[in-house]
Amino acid sequence: MKNISKLLLGLSILIQVGCSYLEPEALSLTTRLDVITNFSNLTRLRNNMFTSLPEGYNSNGNSWRASASDEAEDVNETENIQDFNTGNWNIYSNPDDSWSRNYQGIRKTFDFTEGTDTITFIEYKIPDPVTYVARVSNMKMWRAEAQFLRAFYYFELLKRYGGVPIVDHKISIFKETEYLNTVKRNSFNECVNYISRLCDSAAMSLPLKLADVANADWGRPTVGAALALKARTMTYAASDLFNRPANNNPLVGYTDNNRVARWRAAALANKAVLDLMPQAPYSFQSTYPALFQLKTLRSNEVIFEKRYPASNTWEVLNYPLGYQTGRSGTCPTQNFVDAHEMRTGIPFDWKNPAHAADPYANRDPRLLMNVIVNNSVWKGTNVQLWEGGLNGKPLFRASKTGYYLKKYVDETLNLATGQTSAKQWIYFRLSENYLNYAEAMNEAFGPNVPDTLKVTALQAINAVRTRVGVAMPAIAAVVTKDELRAKIRNERMVELAFEDHRFWDVRRWLIGDNTLGAMIKGVKITRETNGTFKYVPIDLEKRVFSEKMYLYPIPQSEIVKSNGNIIQNPGWN
Repeated sequence: MKNISKLLLGLSILIQVGCSYLEPEALSLTTRLDVITNFSNLTRLRNNMFTSLPEGYNSNGNSWRASASDEAEDVNETENIQDFNTGNWNIYSNPDDSWSRNYQGIRKTFDFTEGTDTITFIEYKIPDPVTYVARVSNMKMWRAEAQFLRAFYYFELLKRYGGVPIVDHKISIFKETEYLNTVKRNSFNECVNYISRLCDSAAMSLPLKLADVANADWGRPTVGAALALKARTMTYAASDLFNRPANNNPLVGYTDNNRVARWRAAALANKAVLDLMPQAPYSFQSTYPALFQLKTLRSNEVIFEKRYPASNTWEVLNYPLGYQTGRSGTCPTQNFVDAHEMRTGIPFDWKNPAHAADPYANRDPRLLMNVIVNNSVWKGTNVQLWEGGLNGKPLFRASKTGYYLKKYVDETLNLATGQTSAKQWIYFRLSENYLNYAEAMNEAFGPNVPDTLKVTALQAINAVRTRVGVAMPAIAAVVTKDELRAKIRNERMVELAFEDHRFWDVRRWLIGDNTLGAMIKGVKITRETNGTFKYVPIDLEKRVFSEKMYLYPIPQSEIVKSNGNIIQNPGWN
């Protein structure tokens, strides 16, 4: 308990990278006795570590990063997310700048670990051994949570900026000048290794599964969460963006030629998650739409999530125009819709007259689970997305793409009466690890080679496609490595739609020119006099993307504060 004074000092004078000063937490850890008698203070300090986790809904103003990828287009042209699409972002203004938020999160983990590193609860050992054992166990787990969250926040920085300064302790204000004179970005490799070590260490003390209690523990990390974070990190680290053959800048990627080894490491990391399935237990959700409408339930497919209080804000922003107070919001693109195969497993093709005449029939079932299409039933009525229809152009705020969002949106709510429902956001789920594993194995060994891991790339992607609730046909074993790569990338676009993957995937694959800088497409829908519909794909918006945009610019304010010791990312000077 002798470090309570150190905790108070740290809360008051901590500085973070860039020397952004923060207000001290409103905690009442004033005496050693207070900690003993008021355990809730420690739980508050623990809970505070989670508050910097990224938002799932409305992650960018009233919009999503999906609307800055080829997944979606926001109907509101004034949303900040549109700056990505017009190229109107720079070292001074970034619609998704999260540098400070993530370093604040890192700071909060040190508030806990450095503020509790000598707490032993020895006072309970003799008079109350049951409480003693419980609190010692809790403290060990909570300190592991701090390691996991620290790794999470560093990964959020890594995928945006490349290598960043690793701060492994709180920095006193009295050491500010010394720190600013020495601070620098760590290499990309050093950051990956640091995140990996934190995940390994956290996994040793986190629970295998959450206690079977009410939802009090939902949103807490487990062994699976730590391993899933490591697996995602290793998958990103092996990807094209960070393995450019001619790269000689260690801040933005690797400079060696060990990429196959990195892909195998990524496969091993993802296999470690899959190997937890019997014990955790993890399994596929049998009904795909229900996975995103759990409300007061949990799914064994979920590995790590964030729970939200009851609300209808997301529905107000994204209900189709014309349904109660719906404002349209995030609208799927034709690019995204076209990624859904026919039910037989062949690609959809507008040049095929049968496909074009009835474009939503006999498609991958996830299409109608993710997207509201013309003439489909929503809240008991047919959606009129044709031009002149009750929910279509040219009405103000009608979908520009010809589609409305279905995934995540709670259709059962009555917005007119203010009805709400609970929400959850999934950070990690089982399907991603299967697809990560498939990608890593294919890149390292090809479609059908099991290596020592026994499960092939082809088997992993087919596990996702053929599961109950989706039941798409398996990909044949005759595909080449390049063909399977294309299949895996398309499967990720469909399976992980609007889960904040596409925006990052196309960057790590270095296909921004064909996706982030692509022509965004919609569909023109005409209702014929006989009541049938004619569908014609149309060009909506040519977006702006350049090479430097694969990584974010480090905020210029942070470079200035560091006296130029922090080096800007290429192309952003």
